[in-house]
Amino acid sequence: MTRRSKRKAAENLGYMLIADGENEQWYLELLKDYHALKIKITPHLAHSLSIKSQYELVRKSISDGYEHVIWILDIDQVIKEYRESKDGKEFSTFKNLYINAVGKKEWGDKLTIIVNNPCLEYWYFLHKNPTSTKYFGTYEELLKDLKTFTIDKRLFSCYDKKENEDYRAGEGLYKKLLPYLKKMKFSKLKAFDIEECDCESVSEMYKLFNVLQIQP
Repeated sequence: MTRRSKRKAAENLGYMLIADGENEQWYLELLKDYHALKIKITPHLAHSLSIKSQYELVRKSISDGYEHVIWILDIDQVIKEYRESKDGKEFSTFKNLYINAVGKKEWGDKLTIIVNNPCLEYWYFLHKNPTSTKYFGTYEELLKDLKTFTIDKRLFSCYDKKENEDYRAGEGLYKKLLPYLKKMKFSKLKAFDIEECDCESVSEMYKLFNVLQIQP
């Protein structure tokens, strides 16, 4: 392949999504379908990959010529890796990689890191509670409060990431949350602070809308 054809191929790569679970994939697909996005998005699930492997995917994607890479991280997955690691260093590894990725000047505006603490479900919680300061250390803790969020009789009252078909298909989660999303003021939502991640819940999913230039 010539240099010109390589450059043309890179220009067609569009956007790369790197996420650590199916939930982010479903949400992005629902959002993309609803807004009929013309921008090319190339989803890439990093499910079950370590933080190091996800970081390498980010690096390779930028090197391959993707227009923009969106890296979605759930802190509860990082904590899980930390607890399961033999040397107990996984969280410090995440911290170092995060700081390194944020500080890479050569990546410039080609990378957006989106952190959910503890998980993506906190973003749903914020739709009804945008000014909440309550800290949730785990998905299980958050779920108790999320189930009190009544949109319809099914959506969160019997919320199950693996079995709730309403979450995956049809009208879907994104559309049902949209009236609440339209009332949210993104500028007032907290950004992730790596030094506060053990005492502050946060979701940076609003960055996705900014990057994709979507008006809810």
